[in-house]
Amino acid sequence: MKKTLLTLFICLVVGVCAIVGAEKPQPGPTGMQNGCLIFWKGGTLAGPIIRRTNSDITHAAILLNGFVYEAVPPRVHKVPLATYINQINAKIGHKNFSWFMVAPKKPYSKAELDKMVEYAERQLGRPYQLRGWWKGHEVRGLFCSQYVGNILEKSDRIKSGGVRESPGTLYKKIKDTYQ
Repeated sequence: MKKTLLTLFICLVVGVCAIVGAEKPQPGPTGMQNGCLIFWKGGTLAGPIIRRTNSDITHAAILLNGFVYEAVPPRVHKVPLATYINQINAKIGHKNFSWFMVAPKKPYSKAELDKMVEYAERQLGRPYQLRGWWKGHEVRGLFCSQYVGNILEKSDRIKSGGVRESPGTLYKKIKDTYQ
């Protein structure tokens, strides 16, 4: 837990999300690299997610232009990175909660980012629903890893699993292209 906070502090001071090996990072307004992914372990819906996915990764969010985009109850939203960090720090004292960030090995181009942000913005306000994941088909709402996977798919770097994309499968999918 302390290591994660120290890493985040170093990220903020250094100005990039990836500490080692980042190629020409493109910092967002907050100094963090666009496209950094935030993953949680634990949290409110951890039990059902862990049982269903066989993974301890329970949530996914993405950093774009200084905002964290995520799908959480009751709906998809974006918050400034500083606000998000404050919210995360408030959760750290809770039992079995931790989080980590990963950065793209290759920075996203402006064209890729524009497509990603355009999709992310269009989904704001959409209801959060796990129903599509449980049932295996598209529903009115969407959930965290479906949202983040769909955003990443706009860059043409990955193929999203859509309603089948759990936080754990998303993490495995990006492991070779993120650090």
